[in-house]
Amino acid sequence: MPRTVTATEAKNRFGSIVEWVREHNDEVIVQSRGEPSAVIISASEYEKLKSLREEARRREALERLRRIRKESLARNLDLTPEEGEALADRFAHEFFEDLAREGKIRFQQ
Repeated sequence: MPRTVTATEAKNRFGSIVEWVREHNDEVIVQSRGEPSAVIISASEYEKLKSLREEARRREALERLRRIRKESLARNLDLTPEEGEALADRFAHEFFEDLAREGKIRFQQ
């Protein structure tokens, strides 16, 4: 069960709070003026959280690509299926290149 501490207590007892988090593999909620303002979690929990965020970002990107593909195909009904697929592929490649250029994704070789 998570612990809750005030911001002052967190400041004064930071070392022991970090140790408690590590020993109990649980989080500590830091409150400021009675409202949660931060959470101290273990490094392993942070890595899991980063992984979940990345998975969600990838799912969102894939869904966006699917919508773009669907919209492209709908707007180009006069194209053959092959021409439509080529157009969708082009947009997908451009989309991923933009994400890579912005540093939002990395390609592994």
